[in-house]
Amino acid sequence: MNKHALIIAVLFFSVVIFNSSNGEPLEDPYQILNKHYQAMGGLEKIKAQKTMHIAGDLILEGTGLEGSFEQWSESPIKRRQEVDLKVITQVSGDNGEYSWSVDQNGKLQIRRDEKTEKDRRLQILLEKFDHLDPGSDVFELSYEGIDTAAGSDCYVVKIANSINQDVSSQYYDTSGFMLRKTVSKSPEGRSITWHSDYRDVKGMPFAFKQISVQYPSGMKSIVDFTTVEINVPVDPALFEPPSEDVEDFRFTNGKSAENIPFQFIEKHIYLPIEVGGITKLWILDTGASATVIDTKFAEELGLELEGNVKGRGAGNLVDVSFTTLPPFSLPGLEFDEQKAVAIEVAPLFERWLGMEVVGILGYDFLSRLVTKVDYANELLSFYHPESFRYAGDGTVISAPISQGNMIELPVTVDGKYEGMWSLDLGAGGMSYHYPYAEEHGLLDAPGVEGLSHGAGGSQPRRRTLSETMEFAGFTVRDIEVGVPLEKGEGAFGYTELAGNIGNTLLRHFVLYLDYDHEQVIVEKGDNFGKVFPRDNSGLQVANNEEDSIQVIFVADGTPADMAGFEEDDIILSVNGIEVENLGGIVALNKIRRKEPGTKLTFEVVRGDDIKKLTMTLEDLFK
Repeated sequence: MNKHALIIAVLFFSVVIFNSSNGEPLEDPYQILNKHYQAMGGLEKIKAQKTMHIAGDLILEGTGLEGSFEQWSESPIKRRQEVDLKVITQVSGDNGEYSWSVDQNGKLQIRRDEKTEKDRRLQILLEKFDHLDPGSDVFELSYEGIDTAAGSDCYVVKIANSINQDVSSQYYDTSGFMLRKTVSKSPEGRSITWHSDYRDVKGMPFAFKQISVQYPSGMKSIVDFTTVEINVPVDPALFEPPSEDVEDFRFTNGKSAENIPFQFIEKHIYLPIEVGGITKLWILDTGASATVIDTKFAEELGLELEGNVKGRGAGNLVDVSFTTLPPFSLPGLEFDEQKAVAIEVAPLFERWLGMEVVGILGYDFLSRLVTKVDYANELLSFYHPESFRYAGDGTVISAPISQGNMIELPVTVDGKYEGMWSLDLGAGGMSYHYPYAEEHGLLDAPGVEGLSHGAGGSQPRRRTLSETMEFAGFTVRDIEVGVPLEKGEGAFGYTELAGNIGNTLLRHFVLYLDYDHEQVIVEKGDNFGKVFPRDNSGLQVANNEEDSIQVIFVADGTPADMAGFEEDDIILSVNGIEVENLGGIVALNKIRRKEPGTKLTFEVVRGDDIKKLTMTLEDLFK
């Protein structure tokens, strides 16, 4: 399943007070802001706000989720926010030195990644009113004309900055200069918020109702404020993270579980996990921001599913519910119950690999441990982060955990395509993100057309072959890199990363993933520099609903194309052996990677006819 795994949308609320300076013409954005802040009670009164406490009711429309939130803040940056949707809760904050969060399973994460630090710097400058200075080195304000919002004519002021790619357009009504709408754009997506039901709070109007729509998910949230307090005492301890982190796992023998065999099938890592008395395969995936259980398997276990929201898969969005996963275990390691997300993942593995896989072990699993992945020997080891000490000669890379609970590492392709890449053990191959490929002229790079597959569905892509891949101080040659040919709405459309690091590259190494100390250690593996066989056919297949192996893509000009394959052909046999006796899709994929020059004879069903097709494999990159 070549994908950047699931990223779950999390609602985040903040109240930011903007101010203005003076200007001459009304079209001057600074004059419009000045009028707005006069209507808000005056800049002096706004600057006098040092603390705030707000609370309210929250509904995620159409999802079945509702609850409450509460936030405390102290200028310029300190805050604490609690969101309780009953089935999931989240707490986040900033103590003035760093941001932190506690997720639905009680895991504490100190946020030191580059994006968080940029967001913090921007927030501090906003609260110091740097955006009101026409000579600011950071902020650029522009007047965008008059548009309508909530039935009112509004002046539109756009606020851009030089720290990150976030842009905000503020709509102020032309009669009273109240803020009616905010349109915010960032690399992750876009949101539109409408502000209404203004009431007086200590001589200043405050919008007691906010309705927001997040894109690309389309999720609509409705907030009704029930409490708004200004300049009230706030306990400084509220802004500090919990003094102790959650520990919801245990080793059955000591402080580690070492050399646990895994199955490495089609460049993915599979582990047998026992839950509810049933042992089935799960996939290990650093690209998953939460642990995932298949929807039908959750129902088989009698788990209650709640909510229905949209999350990001590889190419597009996926439907997500929430549930409580019972205690589960693997050799040498036991976990307590956890909140998890439920997605229809089993049909994906059945379709693309013909395997039964019922879950994804993501951040909620990996963040508790130090995980060693020995690809060549197909062994996993897990260590307690408090007792883990590394004494090898591998490369140690600092890797602050991102806001999406991902690990991001630098990679350079062919000596010139540099950037940060998401470490994705759930992806079989390397893949650029569409915006990076577009910016660097890679959309027209020579290669082999095909489809990539993930939780968000299939996406057209082109396989290219890199000459060199520089990673962790090592250089590996001839690594395939996928180029998505459509931006889509999933993770491959994310603009701030170059792409995904998948197992095509990682299988050359031994990895240590240390979330607690925010570092990744990379050693040469026993397969370092090994030439792994590649597809030499240009044919892609999948299981259809009748459990037959069906051709889903034929790349132009490849051996499959020249042999006469067509989409929707049903493969009956290869070299006289029926596909049922070959071992399914995984075995057929291995056959397609045989040496160039290998001749293969297929029997296929096309319509009402049975055809015999002969294909001679060849290196697709020569």
